Amino acid sequence: MSRPRRMGQFPGTLLFCAAGLVLTVVSVSGLQQLEAPHHEPTGMVPHAIAVGDFNSDGIPDIAVPAAAERKVTVLIGNGKGGFAGNHSYPTGMGPSWVEIGDWNGDSKLDIVTANTGAGSLTFYLGDGNGHFTRAEDFPDIHGPASAVAVDVNRDGKIDLAVVQARESRVLILENQGGSFKLGATYDVGRGPHIVTKADLNADGMPDLIVGTFARHMLAVLLGKGDGTFVKAGETPVGRFPHYVALGDWNRDGRQDLAVVSAGEDAIYLFEGDGTGALSKSGMLPTGANPHGLATADLDGDGFADLVVSTRSAGELAIFLGDGKGGFKPLPAIRTKQDIIALAAGDFDRDGKIDLALVSASYNSVVMLRGDGKGGFAPFPGANAQKM
Repeated sequence: MSRPRRMGQFPGTLLFCAAGLVLTVVSVSGLQQLEAPHHEPTGMVPHAIAVGDFNSDGIPDIAVPAAAERKVTVLIGNGKGGFAGNHSYPTGMGPSWVEIGDWNGDSKLDIVTANTGAGSLTFYLGDGNGHFTRAEDFPDIHGPASAVAVDVNRDGKIDLAVVQARESRVLILENQGGSFKLGATYDVGRGPHIVTKADLNADGMPDLIVGTFARHMLAVLLGKGDGTFVKAGETPVGRFPHYVALGDWNRDGRQDLAVVSAGEDAIYLFEGDGTGALSKSGMLPTGANPHGLATADLDGDGFADLVVSTRSAGELAIFLGDGKGGFKPLPAIRTKQDIIALAAGDFDRDGKIDLALVSASYNSVVMLRGDGKGGFAPFPGANAQKM
């Protein structure tokens, strides 16, 4: 994934829509009625998404955890915006997150699920051909909400930072060559939710950002490169921060942030100063209950853009970056469904960014093809020849 993105979450109220779903795209010229998109099944109550090339064919693949069925579904991309394979693997109870990394150092992507209900992690090793073998269950994590793959001590082995929601802290699991041992823990405030890897002080060492539901803050942990972190403080962000997107919005060479605030119906923008400190630089209004967030160059102008799903409004909001720290909203895309997580990538290899949407309404993934201008529509005939 370049680095695989997950893009991500937690159970909410499911919206069950009529079978005759029609995706409508609101454009400047008015409403455009499109055919119903294909829904690729993922299992009941999907929560998050991760994207990586599991079979080494250069085509992005997808992993989605299904909390109500205790499984993770792996979808193998066919290079046309659809899927050539759909395989599921059992997990512990209530998997709410999936992350990708190379746990055993064989240059093949592996996966792990954070099983909130079971208080455990489930590790799978990839064979490089799109299939996985269960490797280990790691118990006694106490409410794991999310995890991120990160080499905390720069030894070339991919470790994990895991949010322990029940304990209000982040736990480091150190990779011992394919197995993991408990490392240090860090308090991050009540109700931690999603952890994101960053390099906020440009020292080449990974830092961590954690949104906290109960405090409505971002907690920043600055990595020392030896496996330990220094807490750099908290930044107010609005109620119920969900996904974080990283980018250099103003092209000053410093890492900036965008954070979804579900309780404010907005995306908050933060400018980094290169030392680890963040300052609020703007706010982008969205529809009701924003959740999933991704950043990519959607219109091919070389500037980072943003796309967010609004669960209650049933919309995708698109914001095109101007390279100066500002964003221009495009007319919303009406999905008429609850998109709980999303990911951006070139799923049909045409050089334009597409979207993969996790639909809580349909317990599925929906693929949308990008037009290179910030517009999206369902892929035509993308799901033939499935294994």
